[in-house]
Amino acid sequence: MTDWQLLAPDEDSLALADTARAQFRSLRGPAVMRAALDGGVPGGWETVADGGYADIGIPEELGGIGRVIDLVVMLEEAGRALLTAPLLASALAFRTQVAAGVHREEFRRAPAGFGIAEGVVDGDGRCRVERVHVLGGHGAAAFTLVVQGPERVWVVVVAPEGEGVEAVEQETLVDPSRPLPAFRLGHMTDVAAAEWRELAFGDLERVLAGARVCVAADLVGTAAGALDGAVEHVLQRRQFGRAIGAFQGVKHQLADAYTAVERARSLVYGAALSLNPRDCLLANAVAAETAVRVTSLFTQLMGAMGVTFEADCHLFLRRAHQTACLLGEPDALYLAAARIERRISR
Repeated sequence: MTDWQLLAPDEDSLALADTARAQFRSLRGPAVMRAALDGGVPGGWETVADGGYADIGIPEELGGIGRVIDLVVMLEEAGRALLTAPLLASALAFRTQVAAGVHREEFRRAPAGFGIAEGVVDGDGRCRVERVHVLGGHGAAAFTLVVQGPERVWVVVVAPEGEGVEAVEQETLVDPSRPLPAFRLGHMTDVAAAEWRELAFGDLERVLAGARVCVAADLVGTAAGALDGAVEHVLQRRQFGRAIGAFQGVKHQLADAYTAVERARSLVYGAALSLNPRDCLLANAVAAETAVRVTSLFTQLMGAMGVTFEADCHLFLRRAHQTACLLGEPDALYLAAARIERRISR
C-alpha cells in the first residue's frame, strides 16, 4: 500500500530546497543566460560539486545521499532559478547509469553529458552512432548515451575526447545556456565505451524512468519561476488606477496556471515515489506542457515589455521550450504511457 505522506516533502527535503534556492540564485541564472545568448559559456559546476548536489538521489551503497524526492526538490529549485550549471545533464546521466547498473562513484567528480540516439553497440562495447545531441556536452568529462537498436538497447559511458568521437556542426539553439552539441561516434573507427550494458528493448522506459523524473522536476521549477514572476508583475503593473492583478480575467489565468503547476508537481512527486515507467512518462509529459503554458502566460501578461530583451519572461520561455522535448514530445510520451497501461490491463 502506498504511504501517501511520502508524496509531500518532509522537513529535511524542504530544508534542502531552501538551501538550494539560495545557492542557485547566487549563480545569477538570468544574467548568465543573457551572456550565453551573446556567446558566453555557462559555468558553475564547482558550486554544484562543492555543495554535494551531484550525490543527491544516488543510492548510499554507491556513495550517494538522500532520496529521489530530495533530487526532485533540488532540481525544481534549479529550474526556478534558471540554473545554467550542468546539474540537470549530470543528474540524467547518473540516474541512467544507476538504472542500468554501470554507475561508478568517480563519475560524479566531473560534469556529465547525456543523450539518446539510434545506433549499435557490438559485443565488445564498441559503439557506432551517426548523430546524437548531448545535453551538457560542452565541458563534460563523459557522455552517457542511451543507444537504441532495432531490438536492443544499450547504455554506454564514453569519453568525449576518445578516438572516434567527432563534434559536428552546432545548430542554433533556443536556449544556448543549456547547450545540446551534436556528435558522431564511430564514423572512422568504433568508439570504445568505458562502461556499457546491453538491455532488452522493453527495459528502455525502466532505465529512463529516473531521467524523466529529473527533467519533469526541472520543468516544474521553470513553470513555478515563471508564475512567481507573473504574479510579481501583475501586482506592480497598474492600469486605470489599479494593479492589473485585480482584474478578474488576470486572476482567472493565474489561478489556472497555479493549478496546473501544482498538478504537475504532484505527478512528479508521485513518479519519484514509484519510479513506475508509466508514471514517469505522464509526469514528463504534463510538466512539459505546463512549463510551456505558464511561461507563455508570463510573456503575455508582461504586455509590450514581454518582447524586450531586458524582461526575464523570454528566458523562462526559452528554457521551457528547449527542455520540454528533451526526452520526447508530450504526445509521444502520452502514447507510450497508454501502451504501458494497455499491456498492464490485459
